[in-house]
Amino acid sequence: MKKLLLNIIALLAFALYTLPAMAGYQLEQGPDSYPDLPPSHWAYEAVTFLTDKQVVVGYPDGYYRPDQKVTRGEFATMVIKALGLYEKDVPQIFNYNDTKGHWADRNIQVASYYGLMKGYPGGSFYPNKDVTRMEALNVVLNALSPANMDSEQAKHFVSIYKDYSDIPDWALIAAGQSQMLGLVYNTPGHETTLEPMRPATRGELARFVFNMNNALLAQKAPQEPAKVEKPKGPKKANGFILDNVYYDEEYAVIPEGTVLPLTINECLNAKKVKEGQKFIARTPFNFVTREKYLIIPIGVQIDGTVTKVRRPLRFVKNGYMALTTSNILDDKGNPDMKIVAAVGERDADMRIIRNDPYLTRTRYNVVRGQNEYIHKGQRVNFVLLEPLRVKLIKDEDM
Repeated sequence: MKKLLLNIIALLAFALYTLPAMAGYQLEQGPDSYPDLPPSHWAYEAVTFLTDKQVVVGYPDGYYRPDQKVTRGEFATMVIKALGLYEKDVPQIFNYNDTKGHWADRNIQVASYYGLMKGYPGGSFYPNKDVTRMEALNVVLNALSPANMDSEQAKHFVSIYKDYSDIPDWALIAAGQSQMLGLVYNTPGHETTLEPMRPATRGELARFVFNMNNALLAQKAPQEPAKVEKPKGPKKANGFILDNVYYDEEYAVIPEGTVLPLTINECLNAKKVKEGQKFIARTPFNFVTREKYLIIPIGVQIDGTVTKVRRPLRFVKNGYMALTTSNILDDKGNPDMKIVAAVGERDADMRIIRNDPYLTRTRYNVVRGQNEYIHKGQRVNFVLLEPLRVKLIKDEDM
């Protein structure tokens, strides 16, 4: 009942409080509001928006300090402000043994009452403990109504990160749902890691809450589906940038020699694998151009074959496997690329992207330097042996 009440309050609060701002948003805070947060900073948009809505504030010296850590008490205050719950009166029913007399006690009670945060076993809340990235994502996820997900589905979404094995068991499904809903933000230079247990910073938490805001607005209110006019032109997205792409009218051409990291969906052991054995690879990121045009989405399934194997010797680990990928043609001779998930979408959605037939003649170079095996979910660099000509994906195609 509390979760339902929270979702109704949150949806109404954002619809009335932030929708006009998002529709035609003009920054009320000037670019010099925080000397340490220029417009080029990755957290500028989120921090400025939340400052305008009085969700976050700077320090007395005028600085925001986006890289400073945040305590659990501070984050509880930030989230209830963002959800319009700051002025709510709730019964003091949570008897945490370390919050009485703490400046954030009331805010912690509100966050706990609405199911956003909870304490630890033993009755402590640890209000002065740094909140981790995974704890923060779990909190903003509690404000939404994510689709049900099992652990295998969650692993699919988070396997794009090199450190996904660091996600604790209790947080795996929440991490997958957060990735699916587009709540996660990775700072520049850290796009391939989730860092779930690292203390979150003020800038990162602003992005998480800003993404929560966008996700709430995207959830359709009953009987009043949002009408959003899709923009024209090629679809843009964040992802793995291929710097050397050039254009041929409405096609993007990925040159020969380009490295495309893919994940392998099963373990391939050089001691046991056979030549001709089939495997499946997937794109772990959106592949985008310098201009952020989406050319190959995340989750595209690519069929592959083990074309050559050299068994490792007993005392000399010099195994070798050559992997080549190909795509299956549909009945019209076009490659059939099935998308199983796209960044920001709530549910896995099977779609068809029609590309150029040249793709079917494209082969990929192989894995060298592996000792004995490739782990399931391991990222492997494939080298394009021929130019790949891909039709630019438009917004109306997705």
